[in-house]
Amino acid sequence: MSARVGGREQLSVRDVAVLGGGVIGLACAFELARRGRNVVIIERDRPGQQASQVAAGLLGTAALPLGEQDDIYPLKLDSLRRFPQFIADVESASGMNAGYRSEGTLWIARNADEDEQLDQLHAERAGRDLDSRRLSASAVASLEPNLSAELLSGLLVTDDVQVDPRRLLPELEQASIDAGVSVLSRHEARGAEYDESSDTWTVQVTRSNDSGSASPPDSVRARQLLITAGPWADLITDCDQRESTSLVSTGVGPVKGQLLRLHAPRLIDHVIRSTNIDLAQRDHGELIVASTKEPDAGWDLTPTRAAQRFLLERAYGVIPALRGLDVAEQSVGLRPAVDDHLPVIGSGGRRGLWIATGHYRHGILLAPATAHWLAEAMISEYLPEAIAAYGLERLGRSQLNEELVS
Repeated sequence: MSARVGGREQLSVRDVAVLGGGVIGLACAFELARRGRNVVIIERDRPGQQASQVAAGLLGTAALPLGEQDDIYPLKLDSLRRFPQFIADVESASGMNAGYRSEGTLWIARNADEDEQLDQLHAERAGRDLDSRRLSASAVASLEPNLSAELLSGLLVTDDVQVDPRRLLPELEQASIDAGVSVLSRHEARGAEYDESSDTWTVQVTRSNDSGSASPPDSVRARQLLITAGPWADLITDCDQRESTSLVSTGVGPVKGQLLRLHAPRLIDHVIRSTNIDLAQRDHGELIVASTKEPDAGWDLTPTRAAQRFLLERAYGVIPALRGLDVAEQSVGLRPAVDDHLPVIGSGGRRGLWIATGHYRHGILLAPATAHWLAEAMISEYLPEAIAAYGLERLGRSQLNEELVS
C-alpha cells in the first residue's frame, strides 16, 4: 500500500527496510519474512548482481595456512551445518534448483610443505571432532584421475559443500518475494534519518531509469533499518547530521577479486583446493578457477590479463587437461572487508538500526547463520552469543546504547 506525502508517492511503514540485495540482504529478508515481518529490500542495481553473483560458492570451514581467520570458525561451522536446510527452504519456496552439491573438498599437496600443512589440518579437524581422511597420491589419483600425477597427497573433507550462486541468488530473490518481501530494484539509498516521535526510520531513495538518469528522491519508512550494502555500507549518510556523515561507520571497503569460468568436459567431481588455487565444476560443465585477492585495487572492476595468467598457471599445475581450453568469462567482484576481515553483524548503535556487512570471502557461506541470528536479535532485541563477537564495538567505531541490545 502507498500514499501521497509531500507530492511524492511514499510506501507505508514497513517492519524492516533492508538496504542492499546481495546474498546477505536477501537471506535476511527471507528469514525475517518467514517470521512474519513486512520487509522491503532497496537495491541499487538488481539483487545479487555484485560480489554475490561473482562468488565461487565453495563452502567449508577449513583454511590454509592453519589458523587463518580462526575467530570466525564457530560461525562458519554453524552456517555450514545450516546450509542443507537453508537450501531446502529456498528451493521449496522458489521451485528452482540452486546447484547444491555435497561431494566434499579434496585438499591437495604439491610439495613437502603443503603435505605437512595437510597433516596439521587433519589433526586440527580431528581435535574438533570433524571428519577428514588423509589420502596417498595413488588414492588421490583414483578419486580424481584428471589431477596432476605430481601431487604428493590429499585430504578429503567430506562435510564441505558447493552451491552455484548464479542459480541461488535469483532463487533466493524469488523465494523472498513469495514470502511477501517487496524488492525495489535500481533504487539507491542515499541517506536515512530516525524520527523519535514515530519510532521509525525514513530512507531517502533515488530511483534510476534505464537511461541512467534519476528521478526526484522517494522515501521509504520502516520501524527497523538493516544495512547489508556490502562495501557501500559506509556510504549511506545520516540525514540527522548537518554534515554528510556515515549512518554507520565500520571502515568497510572493497577488496577486488577475479575468477575464471571455463567450458570444459567433465574433469573433476570434488572441489579441489590448495594453498593458492581453488577449482570446482558445475553440473552443466562450467569449471571455476578461483580467485585473486587485490586489496589495493579500490573500486576498480576491470578484468586484467595478469590475474588471468596467475589463475591459469596455477590451474594448469593442478589439472593439466585445462591447457588449451578457452576462458568463457573472467568475473570481477568487490568483496566487503574491514581491517580484521571478520564480518560486522549486530546493532548499528541506534534504536532500530542494524548492520550485516564485511563478510569478505565468506558471504555465501555465512548467509544462513547471519540471517538466522540477526533475525533473532532484531525480533527479540537480545544479541545472541553466536554473533556477539562480530559487533561494531570491537572496531572502536561505535558506542552501543545498552538499552537497545542487552
